[in-house]
Amino acid sequence: MGDIQFGLFDHITCPPGADVAELYEGRLALLRKADAAGFRGLHLAEHHGHGLSATPSQTVFLSAVARETEHLRLGLLVACLPLHHPVRLVEEIAMLDQLSDGRVDLGVGRGISPFEHRLFGHDPDASRERFAELLPLVLAGLTTGRMASDGAGGVAFPEIELPVGPVQRPYPPLWAAGNVEAAGRNGLNVVSGVPVTADMRAGYDELWAESRRAAEPLNPHVATPLVGSSQYVVIADTDAEARRIGERALDVLGGFLARSIGREPPHLQDPDHPDPPTPLVQAIQSRAPGVLVCGTAGTVRDHYVRYAAEGTVNYLVVNVPFGDMTFAEAEYTLDAFIGEVMPAVREAVSR
Repeated sequence: MGDIQFGLFDHITCPPGADVAELYEGRLALLRKADAAGFRGLHLAEHHGHGLSATPSQTVFLSAVARETEHLRLGLLVACLPLHHPVRLVEEIAMLDQLSDGRVDLGVGRGISPFEHRLFGHDPDASRERFAELLPLVLAGLTTGRMASDGAGGVAFPEIELPVGPVQRPYPPLWAAGNVEAAGRNGLNVVSGVPVTADMRAGYDELWAESRRAAEPLNPHVATPLVGSSQYVVIADTDAEARRIGERALDVLGGFLARSIGREPPHLQDPDHPDPPTPLVQAIQSRAPGVLVCGTAGTVRDHYVRYAAEGTVNYLVVNVPFGDMTFAEAEYTLDAFIGEVMPAVREAVSR
């Protein structure tokens, strides 16, 4: 069936009363374990002004991860381009790639939180247009070391020559989150928030092949794309205990996500009139099949062996920890996943 790799996704949610320094140190401890165990990379979300994320500056936290690990790739999933000045973003990506000896994976997107665009003085309804104009600026800066804008993306600046460029050429591999079809059409690696079906994968492969025929395709240096899906994972001594932890933590995360999609900051939203949920929020709130994977190590192992055997993904991304999972709960889960799940999946796909 071929090779399969493992990754981690994290919002680094900050529940009420959490000690932020302890959150950071706990994550770094878990990431050291993941690095030693052969996980491919960490993918970190970007959110601002909300407890959904205690790491609003992805590159600051990922710089710490770079110094604590040797092989783990450092993923921004995604960098919300309309929330950044392109010069500053290019500078930070290039610095991170240098500090990590070329381990950056650059997820790009427009950002799903309308109030976050408003925090930075932008019209949320213009985010798609701004993203489309900013991406070429960012890639030009990373590729050539020069960039200028006459107002594209809502910013204007003279040509700048950047003294620092990325290690990876022409730029760090590009990723998308969520929409598998759009990722394939644009030639991006992808992490889906729901299980990838055979039809989804076939559509992606067709669109990816078509994207390679473009005059200037994105990701020209990526020969074999990574198609992944992420699950919220809990392993405990019993299936019942794992489900109790998983449902509790997912409720906390789901609450944060549901409040992240409004036009007003969460603390100003009317709880009696919530904004319509996005597909991801719906999937979490309804416990859609394959979103939450919990049980004993054997139960979770069997789930992933079956899923890997379907051959629809070559990248399995686990969300550990999430919501209000404690460090002890997350460490137990990660240790069991490393010790029992990963070897079984690797053996199954190698047959």
